[in-house]
Amino acid sequence: MDWRKTAATALLALVVVLCMTGCPSKPPATPGVPWGPESTWTYSTYTCSVVTTIAKGNILFVMDWTDAIDTGDFAYMSGETAAVTHEWNAVGTYDVKVQGIREDDPKKASDFSPAKSVKVILNQRPVVDSVLVPPVAIMGAPTNITVYGHDDDGDSLRAIVKWPKGDTTTELTPTPCMFTLTNIFDKVETAEVHVRVQDWKMAKSLDTVIRIPVGKEGGVKWLWQSPEEGSMSTSALVANDGAEELVMSFSWDDWRFYAITADKGKAKRYATTRWTEYDFTGGPALCAATGHVIVGSNEGELYALSLAGLSLDWRWPNTAAESLEPFIEFGAPGISGSDIYVGRDQDEDSLCRIYKFTDLGGGGVSKAADYILGTNQAVVDAPAIDADGSVYFGTDSGCLIKIDGNLTSPLWTRHLVPVGEVHGPIIGSDGTIYVGTDSAVHAINADGTDKWAAPLVLDGVGASRMALGQSALFVGTDLGTAYSVDPATGSVNWSFHDSLGGFATTPIVAANGYVYFQDDYDILFCLNQADGSKIWSCDCNYYLPQGRRSGGRSHRPRVAGLLDYAPNPSITSTGDIIVVGEGALYCIAGYSDGLLDPASAWPKWQKDLHNTGKK
Repeated sequence: MDWRKTAATALLALVVVLCMTGCPSKPPATPGVPWGPESTWTYSTYTCSVVTTIAKGNILFVMDWTDAIDTGDFAYMSGETAAVTHEWNAVGTYDVKVQGIREDDPKKASDFSPAKSVKVILNQRPVVDSVLVPPVAIMGAPTNITVYGHDDDGDSLRAIVKWPKGDTTTELTPTPCMFTLTNIFDKVETAEVHVRVQDWKMAKSLDTVIRIPVGKEGGVKWLWQSPEEGSMSTSALVANDGAEELVMSFSWDDWRFYAITADKGKAKRYATTRWTEYDFTGGPALCAATGHVIVGSNEGELYALSLAGLSLDWRWPNTAAESLEPFIEFGAPGISGSDIYVGRDQDEDSLCRIYKFTDLGGGGVSKAADYILGTNQAVVDAPAIDADGSVYFGTDSGCLIKIDGNLTSPLWTRHLVPVGEVHGPIIGSDGTIYVGTDSAVHAINADGTDKWAAPLVLDGVGASRMALGQSALFVGTDLGTAYSVDPATGSVNWSFHDSLGGFATTPIVAANGYVYFQDDYDILFCLNQADGSKIWSCDCNYYLPQGRRSGGRSHRPRVAGLLDYAPNPSITSTGDIIVVGEGALYCIAGYSDGLLDPASAWPKWQKDLHNTGKK
């Protein structure tokens, strides 16, 4: 046998096998010394770079940081530089070494590289002190959280928030810090949010995890503040200007009457009194027949502002000079067609009047009539107008008065209490008039006779302002109890007490069987009309960007008589509730089937969205 032929055959077979199976894999080359900063701080993110080569395949890097060994989870190509990070929690000098391993065969590893020495200097970990979170976030609406943090070294901090989708990082701010961050959640869930603060040395606080319920109702969709960070001082008017629905009210912080978009909460336009730095007072109402927003001012003028642009169409008495203004304020109007009924404060002879104006449209007005109440009497709240044109109003001298539509003379007067205000009135579908006094709720027949009087004995006080649903009268008291009362008998169906403040505003009756009460701390309660059970409550103050909590309405001016009421809430045509809060104007997400109940006789303050007070 020719041995040379045999060797050649064996060599050929080996080549064939190698070609079929591949050459044996080799480990990566030993990396060089990692390169990076010579020093860092405790709790800071330290970054260094490493690199090595391999004949074939990809490389994973194993980092020996002295206090820990990490195996990277990202593979690099041969010769590609990797940036790797670590955090030391104690001071000292640490050796950093790196080893390369094959991605496809981790048992094939290089030797560790020569060590790089890194000095770690003491730095305090920054701290997240607290995170203020709204009770409920509304899907599709901006949600604010407020992060408070500090750094014991006095370093500036930034906030880093990891939302379910994406992160937000703020700019550096001197310690101690407050950050307001905004996110829009896109689905109903309990969202898990991770919050940290980080100093300029890249040291991060421990992770703070918060969980935010995201829903469709019961939370603030938007809030609005004036440029002076003020709120509103009059009840809200909701009306469509032909292009979109608007919420209108006056802000005393910058003396402007605003029209704000109901869907987004953006100021669209505003108006001022003729002599700036005077207030609009009372509560606005819409005269739909002429397209005018009617509102009084503390100049003593009654204004008609065009709904389309809030331009001044007329004012009465329209004095020529500021020095001639009467400064006798108008209250909130009631409107029937183009007729306007409105009370006015005492004049120089201590006489109070109720007026009737006819809005002529096109910039004109006619004072059709006025009726003098007498000495030291004033209209309380706004008048209500019956289907036959009769006008009802309460006084601060304890009276309920019914007068004909031409204000000729009272048809009857009921002296309900010796001293005190008569709030309301509201009118039932059968013509019954309901009012509240400091001692009871009163139901008066259209002819002036008593139907019933019901003291709300659980509180020991009477009612503030009422709304009338399809089968129940809803009223709150100054001591924080909400009642459902049988309108036929005055008996209490149920009571609800879960508020530290009183219910000084008028409830809102919704078509889906819910009723809304706003308390003095700007907490809105959604209750079941049938049994008074709480569906949810919304504390509007939690949604303020600064996380400020108001202490109630004690600083709001309380003027006896026609201006003596807190700004009343309203509701949009889509079922969202508008709260005129102490810190802001709020839009709380309601229900698409929870519009103002069209079958209720008097479902809100001044009956309808336009605040007409007309049955």
